[in-house]
Amino acid sequence: MHKVSRPLGLILSDLLREPFFIAGILLKIILVIVLVPTIQSEWFVPFIVNWFENPITLPWSTHLSSGGDSVAFPYGPIMFISHLPSTFIGWMMDGFFGVGYFANIGFRLSLLGADLLLLLLLLQIFEEHWKRILTYYWLSPLILFITYWHGQTDLVPVVLFIYALTLIKNGNFKASGILFAFSIAAKHSMIIGVPFVILYLWSHNGYHREFRNFIKFFIISLLIIELPFFFSDAFQMMVLENREMDKIYWLFIDMNNGNLIYLMPIVYIFLLYFFWRIRRVNFDLLLATMGVAFSIIILMTPSPPGWYLWLVPILAIHQSRYGIGAVALIGLFSIVFISYHFIHTSGSEIIYYDVNLTNLYLLNTPFIQSVHYTLMVGLGCLIAIQILREGVRENDYYRLGNRPLAIGISGDSGVGKSTFSTSLTAIFGKKSTVEVSGDDYHNWDRASPMWKTLTHLDPKANRLFQLVKDVRSLMNGGAIQARRYDHLMGYFLPKKISKSEDVVIIEGLHALYPQQLLEELDVRFFIEMDEPLRLFLRTKRDVAERSHNKEDAILEMELRKLDSEQYIKPQSARADVIFSLMPINSELLDQSHSISSNLKVRVIIKHGIYYSELVRVLIGVCGLQVNIDSLDEKGEVILEISGDVLAEDINLAVNILVPHMEELFDFSAEFSSGVIGIMQIVTLMEIDEALMRRRIK
Repeated sequence: MHKVSRPLGLILSDLLREPFFIAGILLKIILVIVLVPTIQSEWFVPFIVNWFENPITLPWSTHLSSGGDSVAFPYGPIMFISHLPSTFIGWMMDGFFGVGYFANIGFRLSLLGADLLLLLLLLQIFEEHWKRILTYYWLSPLILFITYWHGQTDLVPVVLFIYALTLIKNGNFKASGILFAFSIAAKHSMIIGVPFVILYLWSHNGYHREFRNFIKFFIISLLIIELPFFFSDAFQMMVLENREMDKIYWLFIDMNNGNLIYLMPIVYIFLLYFFWRIRRVNFDLLLATMGVAFSIIILMTPSPPGWYLWLVPILAIHQSRYGIGAVALIGLFSIVFISYHFIHTSGSEIIYYDVNLTNLYLLNTPFIQSVHYTLMVGLGCLIAIQILREGVRENDYYRLGNRPLAIGISGDSGVGKSTFSTSLTAIFGKKSTVEVSGDDYHNWDRASPMWKTLTHLDPKANRLFQLVKDVRSLMNGGAIQARRYDHLMGYFLPKKISKSEDVVIIEGLHALYPQQLLEELDVRFFIEMDEPLRLFLRTKRDVAERSHNKEDAILEMELRKLDSEQYIKPQSARADVIFSLMPINSELLDQSHSISSNLKVRVIIKHGIYYSELVRVLIGVCGLQVNIDSLDEKGEVILEISGDVLAEDINLAVNILVPHMEELFDFSAEFSSGVIGIMQIVTLMEIDEALMRRRIK
């Protein structure tokens, strides 16, 4: 399902009316102008300017050949390109005015642009937390200190990484793969988060089309961007073999005889295994786990201040969602972090005035510094634990990890039960859904003489208790072996193993008949159809698909009438929702007129607590005609819905009505148009209501 998001341009136009945003951008522009971070003036900007003066070779080769420091720019080609335009403009201005100031301004303006883009992306993903994101990210003291005072440039790979996550959330997997490659090609450390993204995609239906697209575009893009540089000795020395890479091995246990156990990789692998073992991962847990993964790398190594920028977006989201406890803990961490690095690491000049506190003897003693550092790491660990705890708690919003969702669909023969079941599978995904067909539990195949005395509608002609046992097994996480009934040929196929999944759909003539089966179902639907319409469609199906002649098809339906009245129609009283399909114009049935455009649906909702929201969206978003036939004191609502509606409008309506249910949908969820699409909306709202009751319990 593709999430509908507001364009970034509209978000920016709304931001321009926010006082906090205006105050933040004015403050950051002032910092860009008056601060000259040491690492930028000594390393980053000279590296880029040096290439402007000799743009024939690769920037890394040019830098080393001119005697530059090998640690000056340990970043990839995308990082270099992102700073190139604005730094070039500043360099040209420096040449015109004969100064060495504007190239630095240009470099910092590119960071301000990345900062602004990251804010827009966070607001696009989490627009429901607009004010809090604006406060906790845009005015974050960590952003102000690390980016504008200390001069670190890690915002560039971070914004590319978050942009890639946004594209995944919006269903654009090809572009997401490309953006992840860009992020890694800016700073190789971003590869830390990619295994979690891959497992996230895998948890939603395994090796599916979107997964393949993501992997293909990610790998191809990364190879195209980086492979040509791998043959450069200078690139290998400055980027691939930079000293930061060795920090992952700094924390270890010495087992004697030269055997060392490196702790950071072990903890990272443990977290990866934990993430893999979760049955289905939602987007929020993906963010939380990646935040913890980045925290492991940062807190278990002697990391520079720039690495903490990897965490800032996730910290802002955490503060926005979890209230005063998260705000207080992250606020305290920010104070300790900034005070530590303000004293012990390089900073900025303020218009040629150097601010340096490293000569304060008392604060620079090894013991005080170690205590300070320990406090900073300890608070960081507490935040990581808090983020992971809340992420796990909010994952599986509907608690399907404990018990699958069971959907029962019953109705007479030829009313569209299989079509409706298939439409739900298209939403939840084939890999996450197991369909149990009641026809597979007939006692005999079509050629059996027993059908001369019994009809398929008679419970005695079906193995209903075996159906109950199989459903119970699926609901308890087990697997079943059930034969399959071939409707076209009329005989049974060999048994097939079906495993329990997130969603179990039981569809058939008697899906709501046995009491024991009813007790297993979360939601129950009954489908009925206007009789002339049913006769028309059923006859058409039997003649076209099952090689019956028209007279035999009509005769068979006549023979089934008594059993239908006795065994099938009473099941409607056990349903939560009854769908009644009717032609808008009966005279058009025998013509070549499209059946789908000549249908309307009457919906009886037994507990219609959500009906007002449903009606509002059906009319306002889908443009349908909705008549409220009745509303009784027990909460039963009867609606008559007609009109044409596109699948895109069904998708939008579902986004509005049941936003949390997105975590259950397949990445390529396909919504239907017309009456089936309307039935999908009502069904999902009924499922949401039932699962909310389960969640409360």
